[in-house]
Amino acid sequence: MNDPHSIDLANRLAKPSVGAPLGTDHLGRDLATRVVLGIVPSLTAIAMVLVGGIGIGVTAGGVIALGPPALRGAVAWLAETVLAVPTLVTALVLSAIFGAGVWTVAMALIVTSWAPYALTIAALFDRIRGETYWRASEALGTTLPAALWRHMLPNAWPAIGALAGADAGRAVILVASLGFIGLSADTGRPEWGAMIYEYRVFLFTEPRLVLAPVIACALVTTLLHLLFDRQGDRRR
Repeated sequence: MNDPHSIDLANRLAKPSVGAPLGTDHLGRDLATRVVLGIVPSLTAIAMVLVGGIGIGVTAGGVIALGPPALRGAVAWLAETVLAVPTLVTALVLSAIFGAGVWTVAMALIVTSWAPYALTIAALFDRIRGETYWRASEALGTTLPAALWRHMLPNAWPAIGALAGADAGRAVILVASLGFIGLSADTGRPEWGAMIYEYRVFLFTEPRLVLAPVIACALVTTLLHLLFDRQGDRRR
């Protein structure tokens, strides 16, 4: 893999070749290398949002389903309110407070993504508590943690997987969107949104420069949806 920062003005805007499958950009940098490394900020945000969003969401869903009435109502109201909060607006506000970066993107996604998990888990729990196998587990003296592990998680995983796929895709798009306006990553690092912004002036003369990161975003988002949905189907 070539150095994504190596500038070679004598080789600027070179056509695709064996050494540079996508050619070079206006500074002679290897476009393929920059596109491949441009996924790193997105993967970082995806990892943080899935761990944080699912963890907080499942915990909040348990509180809504099992907590004291006053606490259940408060958490449910908060989750329903969060559903109406735009992720991009949240990211912009957090960027103004904490500064730009992948951590800010991840925080914005976690703040707005836990609510669907919480409401889904709470609804599933209410439904499962009415099932015969759940009542049989209670009659046999099965502890609540064991019953949750045996009955709740297998039934919840398909829905969690679908939501996780959507959140992973949103993370990719949000990182690229904020990168386009200079808020998601260090401008010295390859990042798809920043690349689209930098190459936008070549859209009509060298469209491959813009299309490469755009197609990469679309492909990764689609693959993440398919991956998580397939994992959910396997657990059905």
